Amino acid sequence: MRNISSLKNDFLGICIPFAYYFCILPDIVEFEKKYYKAVYKFYTVLIYLTAIACQAGQFIKLYQLFHEEDKLWDEIIRNYTTTSIHCFALIKCAFLRGKVSGGIFKKILKYEEDVYESDNQDLKSVYQSALASVRKTRYYLAGIIGVVAFYIIALAFGEPYHIQKGNETVTVPRLVLSAWTPWGDSFTLSFLTTSLMGGYLSIFFVVSDMICYSLIFFGICQIEVLHFYIGQFSRYSKETQETDGHTKWNSSRLHQRKCIIIHQQIISYVKDLNDVMKNIMILDFVPSSVQLAGMIYQMVTYPDILQGILVSQFVFTLIGRTFIYCNAASVLAVRSEMIAYAWYETDWTEMPPDIKKNILICITRSQRPLCIWIGNFQNISLETFLVIMKGAYSYVMLLTTI
Repeated sequence: MRNISSLKNDFLGICIPFAYYFCILPDIVEFEKKYYKAVYKFYTVLIYLTAIACQAGQFIKLYQLFHEEDKLWDEIIRNYTTTSIHCFALIKCAFLRGKVSGGIFKKILKYEEDVYESDNQDLKSVYQSALASVRKTRYYLAGIIGVVAFYIIALAFGEPYHIQKGNETVTVPRLVLSAWTPWGDSFTLSFLTTSLMGGYLSIFFVVSDMICYSLIFFGICQIEVLHFYIGQFSRYSKETQETDGHTKWNSSRLHQRKCIIIHQQIISYVKDLNDVMKNIMILDFVPSSVQLAGMIYQMVTYPDILQGILVSQFVFTLIGRTFIYCNAASVLAVRSEMIAYAWYETDWTEMPPDIKKNILICITRSQRPLCIWIGNFQNISLETFLVIMKGAYSYVMLLTTI
């Protein structure tokens, strides 16, 4: 099959191999042999058919729960929460496999290649500092692995449900994933099956999140590089003058042109990113208050304190992922506006009128921040995070009164 060593990229890091082996990566590299492509397509079909089968088990179980005479509302809430999270993650993966996201991946690969081939050590330093931020997403991966492990442990020792049917008390065991399995009479087989189903679907959830985080952070990285070039305007203009023999102001014009081109590329990148992510963000943010409320409700209603603590890790993970999205989008918007201050802090008073005019245009353009949108109706910010948390609190209060 395809050799992924050619896709090695420090910025995307472990997202590349995970996305490749779970068929989330868009088609951005040619296969060495034609039949490898057919094999990979067949492999992709198997991967997604397995995921759809796991998802179907959750929907079947949800249907059964709603048609029970004595409804287990705790189990219905748990099923809806995890089913919606997994379903939306699979839809997100489908968006990330599109042509537009393929173009974004290629830009990141080419950008890093150009940085590392450059002799500019300061540029490499700025890029490496940006890598330090995006590499923190590995903690999110480790957190999800811990969440799945502890969630399985918590439910393995959890108390079953006891429901009254007429004069008979029926015991219903708690499974890792609220899903239908062919082995309904065997708790051990059902528990193992739902554990594997939950772990499998969680991979799509966490990898799609890590990719989206990385794509937003790359926009921030490009802005930091632009800030660096503008902040060192005099230095690079002088270097151009000494190296190419241009006059002082022609050198300034050339460097200003370079900065403007970089800014235009950033604007184009964020536009393409929104084309991919604005619909994905609807799936992530619109139902997030209900999903979070469902998990908090499970946490506070668990009969055993230790099990409640273990399940609470998932709650904190959901809160953390929402905060990372909102914070990254907020930083992108704020730093894009700060480009105006970077231009203003240059020695523009001594420059000729045409350069001053271009600086004024750049400052004006920077007044409109670069935002990540939820559909076409709202941009993501830290205020969005607060709205989601307030909504989750309201839903939890509602659930506790049912």
